[in-house]
Amino acid sequence: MIRSLFEMHWQYYVSIESMLRKTNQYVTHSNKNKAVYSDEFASIILLSCSELDSLLKQLCINYNVQSKGSYFNMKDYAPLIEKYSLNDFGLSTDIRVMNDNGILLFPFKDIDATKPYANLKWWKDYQSIKHDRIKNVTKGNLLNAISSVAAQFTILWSLTEFIDESQGREYIRKNYWSDYWIPVV
Repeated sequence: MIRSLFEMHWQYYVSIESMLRKTNQYVTHSNKNKAVYSDEFASIILLSCSELDSLLKQLCINYNVQSKGSYFNMKDYAPLIEKYSLNDFGLSTDIRVMNDNGILLFPFKDIDATKPYANLKWWKDYQSIKHDRIKNVTKGNLLNAISSVAAQFTILWSLTEFIDESQGREYIRKNYWSDYWIPVV
């Protein structure tokens, strides 16, 4: 992956993350508020998952994975995510609330290529919102918004390994990180 392509994806990610961060002014990003839904959360989910789809396609291209159909979809992505242990990548929000630590996420933890929507609830909910936002209004919630942005960050971060060192891979890995996420070790 060339650095300029990564930079374009990174800037878009930062924009979406900023949208998510701003929602904390109205709905505290805490475990108690995971089910709170809003049009803004739905918008974030739609933007983030759409970009995630592009990032996952790029990941497939970088690993020389061919689509099983006429276009890439989660059935193509899931085995790759499992194979490279991206399901073990965990993040926590950096927003702390008294007696309620940040929301801990492993966005691909339950991935299973043999199940519909690869067994990812937030991906299934994204598809529901995309096809009928009004009927599925409650799926535009804080947990799905945070999960989709965490997944987007996870895949974008994994793509840094494909940036040639001569284009500054180590610089990016050292200096590009989110202010919203804390890595889980």
